[in-house]
Amino acid sequence: MISAVHSRSHLVRLAVLAVLLASAVATASAPSPGHFGPVDAITVAGLRRHLQFIASDALEGRDTLSPGFRAAAEYIAASLDRIGAVPAGDNHTFFQHVGIRRTSVDADRASLTVGETEFKYGEDYLVPTPGDASGALAFVGQGYRVSARHLDPFAGIDVKDRVLVITQPPPDLGNLTRGTDYTTPADNARALGASAVVSIVSYQRLAAWTRLREMEERGKLEIDRLPENDESRPYILAGPRLASALLRGEKLDATKITTHAAAGDVDPSFAFKTGKAVRIHTTGSTRVEDTENVVAIIEGSDPMLRHEYVALGAHLDHLGRESQHAARTGAPAVPGKDDIYNGADDDGSGVVALLQMAEAAAAGPRPKRSLLFVWHTGEEYGSWGAKYFTAFPTVPLDRVVAQLNVDMIGRSRPIGDDTPEDQVLSGPNEVYIVGSRRLSQDLGDTCDRVDRAFLNLALNYKYDAPDDPERIYERSDHYEYAQKGIPVAFFFTGLHGDYHRVTDEVDRIDFDKLRKVAQTVLATAWTLADAPDRPRLDHAATR
Repeated sequence: MISAVHSRSHLVRLAVLAVLLASAVATASAPSPGHFGPVDAITVAGLRRHLQFIASDALEGRDTLSPGFRAAAEYIAASLDRIGAVPAGDNHTFFQHVGIRRTSVDADRASLTVGETEFKYGEDYLVPTPGDASGALAFVGQGYRVSARHLDPFAGIDVKDRVLVITQPPPDLGNLTRGTDYTTPADNARALGASAVVSIVSYQRLAAWTRLREMEERGKLEIDRLPENDESRPYILAGPRLASALLRGEKLDATKITTHAAAGDVDPSFAFKTGKAVRIHTTGSTRVEDTENVVAIIEGSDPMLRHEYVALGAHLDHLGRESQHAARTGAPAVPGKDDIYNGADDDGSGVVALLQMAEAAAAGPRPKRSLLFVWHTGEEYGSWGAKYFTAFPTVPLDRVVAQLNVDMIGRSRPIGDDTPEDQVLSGPNEVYIVGSRRLSQDLGDTCDRVDRAFLNLALNYKYDAPDDPERIYERSDHYEYAQKGIPVAFFFTGLHGDYHRVTDEVDRIDFDKLRKVAQTVLATAWTLADAPDRPRLDHAATR
């Protein structure tokens, strides 16, 4: 405990010292603003200076619950305080605290049976939400009620006291809002009185299942998640052996049922034969650890419109150290090897771009609406920070007119690079834009118009296709804002061979391009903030 506290306090002091040094070498006066705001105040030197700290070895990869992440958050907060930004976190600070529930299941006391057959925890099933339950089985497809599409797999089925069996992957929910347009299997189990949920792991996800099993076998598996309703039922992930037992003798076996579910064509009349039942007993130890979003406002100039916001976001966390992951999985660490996931591009590039945008905007003059900056925590673990902020916003969400997200905006594919993993990297004057017309044609048109009139980057819509196999639209923090009906645009320069590897280092960043993308995003935000009207929601675009 003493060493951990010392480590954290040392890194926090280091973060504050880094801010003071950055301030000392900063340009004395910001350039004059142009038509799109003070975009010239975003400089290669400023971006590089911030990134050399954010992606430094000293922060040990900024894992969400680590001292290194806290030091990065302190660095951002100290920088915001220096420029006079308005704190918009908890209790007039820049920090919005996010509690993460960490649950470890007692494997020695866990039991699950189907009929008289017993199954082994960690080998045949895992339990993100522990508890006791028993009951006959009821198949309910993917388990989602989607009222916006008139889909209800529970229609005509009494599931009270039954164990719901659902399939993965979940349906494509597009921009629909949880609780209004759809409800999840856990929501439905609670509302309809089911005793538990068993989710069958599809064949597409067997590699992930294998990794989870290996972690559990070594006693290193902890389920991390945002705190949920205490009334939630046991939730069980069924591996291949348990899935086969559940479906043995039925019309569809485990492989066919997940294949059909992924295609959306499982026969809704499918039902389990009478008598097949599950009994589950699991207990777990739970603790809550804190992380934080960093939230700030650059206030607008209009007495009325300043109470509306253009939100800008990036995620501050990354993956930590390989040795931390080795401790979790039991894999041997390699002495002397660089094992720090510095995350210079993912998402150090977005973090420092956002900070330079805030510094530029704070220098003034100001647009009419306010700019809301959120550095989210826990994106690498499922957008924890964005989920939390949109559930417990520190400003009214109905006053957020749009959200612009930047994640991995610092790389270019060099001319002549024929590395297969780099082939989807965008060029030096190109950036992918995702989601800008999913909810609002107005927002998409604004993004295009600003780009053409400003730096004329090549906006690439490759990942905006509804059938994009990479599902990029759903893989970063902007998606949580879209779920709340807020128009979003996601700027992204592409995946590469250093993605989620220790080689994602500062020396791989194209700082000239990073500057251009950051300037384009600020110009877009400025235009939205100065417009007489907010982007109009186009409900016909909601999927």
